[in-house]
Amino acid sequence: MIYLNYNQEELDAQYNQATLVPDITSYIEYWTTAGSKARKSLTCKLNVAYGTSDVTHLDIFPATGKKTPIHVHIHGGAWRQLSKEHASYPAPHFVSAGATFIALNFGLVPEYSLGEIVDQVREAIKWIWQNAVSFNGDPDRIFISGVSSGAHLAATILSDDWRKKLNLPENVIKGAVLASGPYDLEPVRLSARNNYLNLNQQESDRNNPLKHIPQVGSEIIICWGDRELDEFQRQGQAYAEAWQAGGNPCKVITLKALNHFDVANEFGHAESPLFRATLKQMSLIN
Repeated sequence: MIYLNYNQEELDAQYNQATLVPDITSYIEYWTTAGSKARKSLTCKLNVAYGTSDVTHLDIFPATGKKTPIHVHIHGGAWRQLSKEHASYPAPHFVSAGATFIALNFGLVPEYSLGEIVDQVREAIKWIWQNAVSFNGDPDRIFISGVSSGAHLAATILSDDWRKKLNLPENVIKGAVLASGPYDLEPVRLSARNNYLNLNQQESDRNNPLKHIPQVGSEIIICWGDRELDEFQRQGQAYAEAWQAGGNPCKVITLKALNHFDVANEFGHAESPLFRATLKQMSLIN
C-alpha cells in the first residue's frame, strides 16, 4: 500500500479526475465562452499587474458603488493548465449582487514551482488589499474562492504564518469557499501527479494547508460533489474537520449528483446552492 488502502495504480487513479467524464472539452468551452462574454459585457479592468512577472496579473470587474465587497476567484487546472480567462464566468452574477469580482492569474508548473505559485497568489492578496480603494473595493471585506487546485491555492491563503511577513492583517480574508480541492499534499506527492509537481517532502509540507490550520481562521465553506472521486470527498471532509477542530467556523455542502467539473460550473449559476451560499457568506443575501 502506498497511501491508506491504495496501491500505486489505485492512488494514481484517485487523482485523475479526467476519468469522471468521457471528455472535459464541453466544460472548458463553457468557462471560455462565458468568460469572454463577461469581459465584453461588463465594465472591467483587464491584465492589471500585481507582481513583476508576466504571469502575475488579474482582471477586475467592479460593482456599482463605493467600498464594495471583493470576491477573488482562483481557477483550477491541476496547477498546470488554464488561466484567469477561464475564471471570469462567475463575474456577472457577483457584480449583479453588488460584489466586485476578481479573476486571478498566476504561474503554472513546471515553469514555476508550486511554492512560487503559492507565493504569487499571496502577493495578489496583498496587492488587492493595498489597492482596493482604487477600484471602489473594500479592503476590509475580501473573500476568496477556488476550484480544484485553485481550492488548494485558496487554502494556502488561509494558512498560518505568512501574513505578518507581508504586513497584512491576520483577518485580511473574511471568508472563503473551497470547492473540490486537495488540501493534504502528501497523497498528491505520492501519486503520479508528482511527475510534474516534483515535490519533495519539505516543499510538500510547506505548501500543505492541512498542516497549516490557523489558530484564528475566517468562516469557510467546503464543498464537493457526491460523484467526485473518493479521495477528493475524503480530502474535503478531512480539511473541514481540521478547520472545525481548530475552533474555526466551517459549513460543509455536498452537491448532489455532481462530478468534479460540474462543481466548478456551479459558480456560474446564479440560483445554485453553492453560489447562494457564497453570497450569504458575504452578507449580500439573507
